[in-house]
Amino acid sequence: MLLMLTMNNNSMAAANSNSTKGQLKQQELQQLRKDISALKNKLKEQQSEKSQLEKEIQQAEQSIADNARQLFSTQEQINNLDKRLSELNQQLSQHNQKLILQQQLLSGQLQASYAIGRQEYIKLLLNQQNPATISRIMTYYDYFNEARSQQIEQVNRLLYRIVEDQQKIALTSLTLQDKHFQLKREKQVLQEKQSTRNVLVAQLNKDIISQDKKLANLLKDKKNLSLLIKKLKKALDDIPSLPIEKSFSKQRGKLYWPAKGKVKKLFNHWRSVGKVKWQGNIINAQEGAPVHSISHGRIAYSDWLRGYGLIMIIDHGDGYMSLYGHNQTLLKKVGDWVENNEIIATVGSSGGLKRAGLYFEIRYNGKPSNPSRWCKKQRR
Repeated sequence: MLLMLTMNNNSMAAANSNSTKGQLKQQELQQLRKDISALKNKLKEQQSEKSQLEKEIQQAEQSIADNARQLFSTQEQINNLDKRLSELNQQLSQHNQKLILQQQLLSGQLQASYAIGRQEYIKLLLNQQNPATISRIMTYYDYFNEARSQQIEQVNRLLYRIVEDQQKIALTSLTLQDKHFQLKREKQVLQEKQSTRNVLVAQLNKDIISQDKKLANLLKDKKNLSLLIKKLKKALDDIPSLPIEKSFSKQRGKLYWPAKGKVKKLFNHWRSVGKVKWQGNIINAQEGAPVHSISHGRIAYSDWLRGYGLIMIIDHGDGYMSLYGHNQTLLKKVGDWVENNEIIATVGSSGGLKRAGLYFEIRYNGKPSNPSRWCKKQRR
């Protein structure tokens, strides 16, 4: 009895401990989001000198992001419906094949029953034969009739399932048509918004003609990003990380590039205006293509940042972070845990790019590390 009470107390203590851990994690997540929100507000204040044109571009790109996120969701729903429709058609085909087989078996039984005839059964009862023989034959008749009844029942069940499958297929097909129409409408809206944004970017590029102004902007953007990462690291250091099966440092040279496309290895090369070096690489990829996390981690930042557009930063623990810039839309929010290879965003041209591409960095303790030393594998 004492042992049972001890076990119950231990179980209750464990449950309370788990509950407390859950509450702590929730509190930590809320604190992280609060810290990052304060950091974003500080960055906005520092960037208050942005021109009206830059502000309009930011608004246009964030509007595009909202639309692209809905577009991505609709496309996922269409993919799931296509898969469901394929499964239903396959199921219907299997049921039809089973029905043909059951109908053939039933047909054989009915033919055999007709050949024997009902009168044979009556003759056995009227003829003065051995009672044991009569009993045995009557049992055979019962078995035969029972088998035939089961066969008829199976045919009826299959017919019901086929009708049910056909109804599901019809409903799924209608839903799929609606989703395709919705997707087409969303694509049109997205194209209109992108056209508006492209006009604004072209106007901004005309305004920034001098090399000195371009250099000043690049230096300012670089400083803002470094400040952001420094503050993020400080905020994340105060929050315990979840255990990771494989440390990020052991994955050097074994990772996939985050997006499918040609990698422009720009790291540590001088930028066009000089005096500023690239801190990452650009992957030339198709607009709207998926962006994958390169490893397990926690979303530390997910928002718009001048010079980088819609940017996502993942904390991989032990001082390592990966950065994904110029996205079309962001699919994860601050505090979310992501697995290796999980889709986190879509490729875009936000932040003033002329063509779609993913800007990608890896940092250790805030310092840029050559992504080409970490990522070797191309996505198919």
